[in-house]
Amino acid sequence: MPGVVTTQVDELIEFLRGKDKVAVEDVQKAIKVNAATLQSWIDFLVEEGILGIEYKFTKPFVYLNDPQAQKKNVVITRDEVLSWDAYHEVFLKKAREKHIPDLKAAALWKSHVLALIEAKKNFFYDEARKRELADIDKLWNDYKQEVLMKI
Repeated sequence: MPGVVTTQVDELIEFLRGKDKVAVEDVQKAIKVNAATLQSWIDFLVEEGILGIEYKFTKPFVYLNDPQAQKKNVVITRDEVLSWDAYHEVFLKKAREKHIPDLKAAALWKSHVLALIEAKKNFFYDEARKRELADIDKLWNDYKQEVLMKI
């Protein structure tokens, strides 16, 4: 279609459309992308509910999730939003529903928390400068360490 830009992620999804479970290494060969890049795309798309992943022994297989299954929403109450533990439980529940192994889910959780922390870094520094706080780097590292100890 003229005027439409597609990405390799679109190519990944199109490749999986109409197929059952496909080995990740076969996907890598088919769309010609390096393993690390493909894995990061898969991790993100699994987290978003677009793809599913299953492991047969140690070999990962990916598949497109059923669009009807994606319509299930998790309701989070206001009290739960304020709790890391509740947020973590929802994350793990979603991982179990997508058949993600516990070790992989734990790694994804840590990666997710680190991304959330890094997303707050600029805001943290801006606010610390506005308040003319001393040793902002130490404050940031202390905050980051405190959050990481909770996971």
